[in-house]
Amino acid sequence: MSGINENTIDTEVMKALSDETRVEILFLLGNKELNVNEISSNCKISRPTISHHLQIMKRAGVLVSRKSGKEIYYSVNKYKLTSLAESILAFIYW
Repeated sequence: MSGINENTIDTEVMKALSDETRVEILFLLGNKELNVNEISSNCKISRPTISHHLQIMKRAGVLVSRKSGKEIYYSVNKYKLTSLAESILAFIYW
């Protein structure tokens, strides 16, 4: 069992990305930042459900947010995704 505890793949990020809706939100955000209303207007699910998915991704570090007035804008944490990709590649080429 050596190496099993040396896992560097962030399982919380993997869990956050394991939902089809959250992946859709991730692609929707791409290289821009959007608020909940802008995201929900491009998805077929309710605003509260979008907010729930955003919070899961934010807790996992997949998204970052900033507040402007009453609105919260979300964007992709590219560092976290790059780190995940590097961990997966390291695992594959180990």
